[in-house]
Amino acid sequence: MSTDAKLVASIESPDAVFGLAVLDRKLYVLRKRTSGQIYVYDTKEYKLQYTITVDGLVPHCYNDITECARENCIFVSDHVAKCIRKVDANRQVSKFVDMPYEPKGLSITPEGNLLVACNPNRLVEFDPKTGYRVCELEMFMEVNWPKHAVKRKDGQYVVCHAEQDGLSRVCRVGVDGYYRHCFGGLEGSGKDQLNCPCHLAMHENSVIVADNDNNRLVMLDSSLEYVDTLIQQFTEPHRLLYDAHSKLLYVGECTKNGTIKVFQAK
Repeated sequence: MSTDAKLVASIESPDAVFGLAVLDRKLYVLRKRTSGQIYVYDTKEYKLQYTITVDGLVPHCYNDITECARENCIFVSDHVAKCIRKVDANRQVSKFVDMPYEPKGLSITPEGNLLVACNPNRLVEFDPKTGYRVCELEMFMEVNWPKHAVKRKDGQYVVCHAEQDGLSRVCRVGVDGYYRHCFGGLEGSGKDQLNCPCHLAMHENSVIVADNDNNRLVMLDSSLEYVDTLIQQFTEPHRLLYDAHSKLLYVGECTKNGTIKVFQAK
């Protein structure tokens, strides 16, 4: 991914973007709505195909979605109701699991499990077929209020977390819950700072960070060292999705017009 990545599409709608997923050549967008919350677009011309209503889902910027190719479904985190919901291939919505914590960002691990970042300092993995809790990790060293996490092939987690007027960091966390390295510190706008990092995307061996309140994307290497600032033409970049198959990066903005910008990665 480079700073001159080509913008190939821009999708607008009057509601903020709370989640992005690609499954079976369709782009699923969770928007700030009380009904018809999931907009479904084709991934060729990005025309709206239909919407899916998730009954009872209260609009919240901490909600998220992710695709699960193994089960051919979409998972939705419901922050307020403290549960994970599931949308199957027939567009049927059901409750997948209840949670003792407030769920936030979602991703799929290299093993195929559903990974949920939770308040105040937990990561939880579920079997996507049965809902069995595979593992639960408590994080230490002030890795609190995680917004999103992804799991690496070596078993470590990359976690972005932020607290108001406090730490804004991306941390590489071991299976013992202690971080090995962090990027960032107190919130700020400097090259080595972040301000409300709220979502992550893995691109080959790099990590792309949605640096929401600085209106930019930041690229880090596998050790979480700074590489570059990407494409500074956003307003509140809130959700990221890198589709390795198409090599497209989707960036969803948490603004009233809910723009999704699609870039061809290089």
